[in-house]
Amino acid sequence: MTSSRPRRTELSSRADIDRLVRVFYERAMVDPLLAPVFEVLAIVGLDEHLVVVGDFWEQILFRTTRYQGAFIPVHRALHGKYDLTPERFERWRVLWHESVDELFAGVDAGRAKSKADAMVVSLRRATTGA
Repeated sequence: MTSSRPRRTELSSRADIDRLVRVFYERAMVDPLLAPVFEVLAIVGLDEHLVVVGDFWEQILFRTTRYQGAFIPVHRALHGKYDLTPERFERWRVLWHESVDELFAGVDAGRAKSKADAMVVSLRRATTGA
């Protein structure tokens, strides 16, 4: 019996990051808990935003210097408008883990998940003080 699920590969390139980010955002934008927070992307442009997010993750995972954003201030502003609750942070984390696990295996896939876990802790502190 063969599996209909594609074999997971190593997370090893910018193209892999772009694929992961797109899959994650497709899920987040229709998730009942997260969709209100992500709806702003319809205004600012999803494709442009995905490039920035890809730059961020490429820097986190592969130590590049492309990302020039302000990660914490952006999320503080989102919290002010959308109330980034602990439940929303946890849902973001779960969707990220599911997306990584569906597509990739290996050391950098594990790091993508552990870095996301650390980001949730950091963002919760920065936005809610929790």
